[in-house]
Amino acid sequence: MRERTSHIFSKRTCCRVAIAFMLACALLPSAAYAEPTISELQAQADSAYADLCAMEVQLDEASNAYFQALEELQKAQDRITELQGQIDEATSRIAIVQGKLSARARSMYRSDQINIVDVLLGSSTFLEFANNLSLLDQMNQKDANMVEESKALKAQLEEQKIELAEQERAAAEAAEEARIVQKEAELVYESMQNLYQSLSDEVASLVAAERAAAEARDAQAFEESSGSIDDDGDYTDPYYDAAWASEVLDRAYSYLGEASYVWGSCSPGEFDCSGFVSYCLSGRYSRLGTTYTFLTWPKVHDPQPGDVAVNSVHCGIYIGGGQIIHCTSSADNVIIGPVQSGMTFHRWC
Repeated sequence: MRERTSHIFSKRTCCRVAIAFMLACALLPSAAYAEPTISELQAQADSAYADLCAMEVQLDEASNAYFQALEELQKAQDRITELQGQIDEATSRIAIVQGKLSARARSMYRSDQINIVDVLLGSSTFLEFANNLSLLDQMNQKDANMVEESKALKAQLEEQKIELAEQERAAAEAAEEARIVQKEAELVYESMQNLYQSLSDEVASLVAAERAAAEARDAQAFEESSGSIDDDGDYTDPYYDAAWASEVLDRAYSYLGEASYVWGSCSPGEFDCSGFVSYCLSGRYSRLGTTYTFLTWPKVHDPQPGDVAVNSVHCGIYIGGGQIIHCTSSADNVIIGPVQSGMTFHRWC
């Protein structure tokens, strides 16, 4: 038992050291560097993931130890229950035999109906007298032996019950210690999981910020090279078909949060930005063109839901209120977001 307890507490200490180490690793970089790079954060996330996997093994071991301890406790309790039944049976046998002896003694020695003298003097021959005396002695001795055997059995069972009760106590103590270890392991695992998720989210946030900055730089470069698109006055405002636009919006909303961003794709559940716009407009999984293609379509002065919002690097379906539905690599799926810098509005006709 002492060896088992030592093993449990060493595992508990290991868990506490692990979480302290992980938290220290998470805090030190932020203190040393004001702006950790993506590669540094990714390395921390990878290390946290490796530690998380190792901790998961320890958690499984702790859980297995706990359930094994519960099984041992249940076995001890079952043996005690079974043994109590045997003790009760032996006690009942002692009571029955002692009752019979008492009844026989009262009948043979204390009543006027039949006594030992009657039995012995009633023998017609010496042989019959000897047989009756021997039989009476055997009967008494048999009853006496049964009493002694029952008492011995009961005493033996009582000793076993005491031993099993001690085993039950030890098993209950081991189960409680294993439960504590399991709970502490679960807390450590949860903390490590939160740390890994926090690092992963921070990496994703930095990646998204870099992508957005790159898109903004590209849009700015396009505007600087071509001049402001918004003030060139080249508006045609072609006919707006509200019914057709409603179908375009239905197709766009049908993939909201569902489709994944895959560069160059225009297939069920997988699009890039121009592939998504092409599907929404045509209802077919075939590309109508790229952002530069859309920029050549008739430009509208008063954009309506269903029009295409586009700049040199990105595009989406305008839904009104300064918002678009678009498939973006920064979020890796179809989302609703604001009209981006440098976008103009064009209508497919």
